[in-house]
Amino acid sequence: MTGPQKRGRGRPREAAHEERVLTAAAQLLLEGGVAACTVEAASRRSGVSKPAIYRRWPHRTALAIEAFAAHIDRLVPLVETGDSAHDLVQAVAHLAEYYQGRDGVVFAQLVAAAVLEPGTAELLNARFFAPRRAALRALWERGVARGELDLHVDPDAAIDLLFGPAAFRLLLGHQPVDVDSCVHLARTAVQGLLLTRPTTPPPSPTATGGWNHAPPHRHSPAAPCEVPGTHSRDLAFVQLRPP
Repeated sequence: MTGPQKRGRGRPREAAHEERVLTAAAQLLLEGGVAACTVEAASRRSGVSKPAIYRRWPHRTALAIEAFAAHIDRLVPLVETGDSAHDLVQAVAHLAEYYQGRDGVVFAQLVAAAVLEPGTAELLNARFFAPRRAALRALWERGVARGELDLHVDPDAAIDLLFGPAAFRLLLGHQPVDVDSCVHLARTAVQGLLLTRPTTPPPSPTATGGWNHAPPHRHSPAAPCEVPGTHSRDLAFVQLRPP
């Protein structure tokens, strides 16, 4: 007969501690911004010792970045419906919704820290931006495979065009970062990212005159969704569902 087995130590306990620390740090960020998210405060609120926190995060800014990234991942997941244009616009809309409140303040403070503190830009890119951009690139590639998005457009350039304006407005404050404004910006950008050119050269007119058939397009929008101030003769439009 064997005695009671000891519970193993290691990863499960560390994961539980990490989750408690990240939750505490996210709360501190939303309550008082980056300045309030100290290792000491996170330790006090989570019940995890400061040495244990420092073993996982070398300094408070690293903790703040990872906590904010985990917080945004939970609140603003990337949703796919099979309509790439709609999904991209909605991703911008959801992010803009949260950036109107305390999340936007924290984001701006972290970007400022990336400018002022050596090494912080690399951390912010690796922990916050890179995973989200990777997910958006995968969404983009699936849209290209379905014939919805232009395979000639660089995915990273498309991501910058879609998400950059909202971040720029948030940091400068010269224009609102409300959902309607950001959706309008995203829809305007997405018009140039849709597949509007044929993937193979169109057939030449026959000697008898006219086309034997319409030039083949991989994506033919069913109904226009015009951007204010433009005309259908200027852009190839796609039907975009409202947010």
